[in-house]
Amino acid sequence: MDENGPLGYRKSLDAYGSPSFSSKVDSMMLQTSGRQAYGLLAVLLAGWFILLGLLMMYPGFLAAHTALVRTMPAAEAVVAQPPREVRFWFNEPIERYFSRIEVFRAVLHPGTSAVQPGERIDQGWLPGPRATREVGVRLPETLAPGRYIVQWMVLAIDAHRTQGSFMFIYDPASAT
Repeated sequence: MDENGPLGYRKSLDAYGSPSFSSKVDSMMLQTSGRQAYGLLAVLLAGWFILLGLLMMYPGFLAAHTALVRTMPAAEAVVAQPPREVRFWFNEPIERYFSRIEVFRAVLHPGTSAVQPGERIDQGWLPGPRATREVGVRLPETLAPGRYIVQWMVLAIDAHRTQGSFMFIYDPASAT
């Protein structure tokens, strides 16, 4: 006796003795859920391709946060002429009102001989627009020879904060 029905579905009797087609319904459910899975996969793939296309069209979304490009004087530089200013260049505009650049005369800690900030000597921001990639602070016209510490914290216009510090040395004898 053949256990399968006309379409290959297993025949079974329900509690009342009539043929049951539960196997057919189960098979249809499996086919439907398989189609749903392929549909979900297609939607996810389409979403990823759209996201990839947007990122390729607008690569700024992939850019890193604000980074310091260079300074003048450079970090660890020994300069023979007294600088009149300390300038910074960033890879994207920063918000001057929420940023700070401070220049200190370096002093040695009496107990440890570690270099630390002493008297603050900068004289405020150089003139310029509120949001810009190039900023700086003025220094006194008469700068004493020695080591200076520059500490900075800037807020980019994309609201990311970056900070750091470096030293430079003013040594008139280095010109020879």
